[in-house]
Amino acid sequence: MKSKKVEEFEISRRNFLKTSAALGVAATISGIPTLSQGAEAKKSPVKSRMKPGMINSVLGPLSPSKLGLTLMHEHFVFSYPGWEADETLGPLDFKGALQTNLEAIKKAQKYGIKTIVDATPNDNHRDPLLYKALAQKTGMNIICSTGLYTEEEGSAVYFKTKKAWFGLDLAKFVSEIFIKEITEGIGKSGVLAGVIKVASGPKMTPYEADVHKAAVIAQKATGVPIITHTQGPTGGVEQADFLKKQGADCTQVMIGHVSNSKDIEYHKAILQRGVYIAFDRIGLEPYGKTEDHIKNISELCKLGFADKIMLSQDTVNYWWGRQIKPPEALVKALENYRIDFVTEKFLPAIKEQGVTDDQIKQMMEVNPKNLFMGN
Repeated sequence: MKSKKVEEFEISRRNFLKTSAALGVAATISGIPTLSQGAEAKKSPVKSRMKPGMINSVLGPLSPSKLGLTLMHEHFVFSYPGWEADETLGPLDFKGALQTNLEAIKKAQKYGIKTIVDATPNDNHRDPLLYKALAQKTGMNIICSTGLYTEEEGSAVYFKTKKAWFGLDLAKFVSEIFIKEITEGIGKSGVLAGVIKVASGPKMTPYEADVHKAAVIAQKATGVPIITHTQGPTGGVEQADFLKKQGADCTQVMIGHVSNSKDIEYHKAILQRGVYIAFDRIGLEPYGKTEDHIKNISELCKLGFADKIMLSQDTVNYWWGRQIKPPEALVKALENYRIDFVTEKFLPAIKEQGVTDDQIKQMMEVNPKNLFMGN
């Protein structure tokens, strides 16, 4: 049963919303615009900086023919929401992050990688200016994401509060962020996002459903691919079905982290939805054994699915916040968790199982290009 104070607050909130709507008042609470302001903003034409037929890289428009060998899911930097609470002892170290990532990129380039997609969503502290500096110093093509992480590990409280207090359409509200960052740029960085990254837990929550809807709205408006994070050894089928039902272009959807599961029937079930799948945690042993990935990818290639598979590692080269030395057991468990593991170790291993050079080129070069082009 609600207390009297809670009831009074809810009545006050409803009256505020009704009054604002009736008067069309552009009132704000803590700088948050009401829906009337959003409606006015919608009338303003979008001055898109996107170039038709090109891909948004952090240095500007990139021809699809220039992608080359591509890692579709890595992280130059990453943090979970709340790291700012530790900023006194773990302040942002741009130079440290830059140096660490310059070394990582050199390792990737040694094995022919030309493009890296940084899959860090907005709420995991991506850094477009860092990516821009890395691209300028190394010549690596870097593609930045716009998106939101899972409800449990992301910034859900901020967005759910907006919905609860103002009764807004959360999917539309979030889609406006995605669209602006793709067409006009991320903040004042001048960098345009090139992919939309969304995530869900073992079972998609209503909040995560809103974010996925927002991704489809943004995809329809911009033609940019959607890439995903799935939690645990399930979720890929649910994501693919949901995105398809919302009207997503499945030729521009990549369901991520299917490598969390060793069940090849799970992989086949996702592929039946017409989307791409990514074995993008190769080397991250706690989330799947390398031998299982070798077996499943080799088998899927034999079955004719090489044109729907992408490979990556989900590495985090630098964690924002206080730097803590990991325990020896963790270091041992993550010894293959590095940006050159796929190219140095994994590709030769699947070749030994019958995967051809053409199939490797398909997975590492042709499929990423087709994802961006919608083929």
